[in-house]
Amino acid sequence: MYDTKNVENAKKILNKENIKWVQGHFVDIVGNLRVFSMPAKTYLEDNIWKEGVGFDGSSVKGFVTVEHSDMIARPDAETILPLPWFYEGGVARVVMDVLDVETYEYFLGDPRHIARRAVQLIRNMGYSNIELSPELEFYAFKKSSLPEGSSSELEALMRGVEQIPKGKHPVLGIKEKEGYFASPPTDSAESFRNKLSEALISSGLDVKYHHHEGGAWQQEIEIKALPDAVKAGDASIFFKFLAKIMGSMENLLITFMPKPLPTDAGNGMHVHMELFKGKKSTFFDENDEYMLSQTARYFIGGILEHAKGMTAITDPTTNSYKRLIPNFEAPINIAWAVYNRSALVRIPNRAGKHNSIDIEARHPDPSANPYLTFAVLIHAGMDGIKKKIDPGEPVEKNIYSMNKRELKKHNIKRLPRTLHEAIEEFESDEVIQRALGKHASQAFVDIKEEEWNDFLSQISTWDYRKYFNV
Repeated sequence: MYDTKNVENAKKILNKENIKWVQGHFVDIVGNLRVFSMPAKTYLEDNIWKEGVGFDGSSVKGFVTVEHSDMIARPDAETILPLPWFYEGGVARVVMDVLDVETYEYFLGDPRHIARRAVQLIRNMGYSNIELSPELEFYAFKKSSLPEGSSSELEALMRGVEQIPKGKHPVLGIKEKEGYFASPPTDSAESFRNKLSEALISSGLDVKYHHHEGGAWQQEIEIKALPDAVKAGDASIFFKFLAKIMGSMENLLITFMPKPLPTDAGNGMHVHMELFKGKKSTFFDENDEYMLSQTARYFIGGILEHAKGMTAITDPTTNSYKRLIPNFEAPINIAWAVYNRSALVRIPNRAGKHNSIDIEARHPDPSANPYLTFAVLIHAGMDGIKKKIDPGEPVEKNIYSMNKRELKKHNIKRLPRTLHEAIEEFESDEVIQRALGKHASQAFVDIKEEEWNDFLSQISTWDYRKYFNV
């Protein structure tokens, strides 16, 4: 939507920062970032802000077919952002909205617009906004730690050698699952996290803190709450883009793969949420034992009710389900708790907060499309409020240690174990499908079913090691 004030401000920024090229950013249905560059002078005129630029939508996953391939990408002037750290400078980024070429209305399958519809749902139900704070974990591998690759892939497979990063020094290195809050110089990535955090701050994102995570090469930079699902989605995509670019400048390979190493911690994208009416948190109740309002409990109930149905969106890769296993702090059971990290939803400690409390969903991972993830979490939670879904009492025992009888006693169900199961659950959940809309739901299922079938056809190192000599 054309906004004169924002457009004029964007033009001033381009002139002031001596920008020569502007990158247009948008994502496909599975969250892959798509980028194209145009001379900055194009953005100093009004036409592109009003009319956008055409592109081939049939070449973008989940958009349109070849016989209806023309689409429009129109820049959102509010998102203009200089990238002074980007190579030689003189480059800016702007986030694009995708439009239907005939109507110039928002394309219903654009992930950013799907998040926008979730924002509207909140307002339609009488609330002001929901703040979201995503925690994106990632691994930063030194290129020198990777295998040399002198042998052929087949020879490696026949020997049963996994082509994964080599271990660190057996004495000085961080051990698997023992890296949480590691200190320098053992934590060799602190300087990189400092630089990345400074770039995020200069880009308008408030960094709460950063630290080494549990995995031997695992990192986390926590961003403070963002005002809505669209801005949180923009920030998450930019975070991943920035980390990869700055990592390449530091001779690091950055991955947000959910489970990059078989015996080390997986990468999560925990999402903290808090619902507001005006400036008042509707989740907070000082008279409740856990400081939780009934609204918050219903919101939790909605997330638990639709947890299975949303898992294909929040954990969308075959690799995601190698993270969702016991004893790696990734939730596999559908329950809520206070503080307890073995639960799918937990209520974090309120340290430093006044009249405020948030809900943390712990099952999403960073391979997910953040716009879709935030949308389904919101639709699920708001469905809980609408239908007054009771989540039951919190489970404070370590759920990983429970046997089948205890799980049954507490009525604790399990998340899908595979992408295939998750797709089936998604197809049976009308609320989660409605969150995406008909076009995006079908496109997503088609892509993921193809991915699952491709996965089934692959022969891994594990297969050779386990079955070659049967």
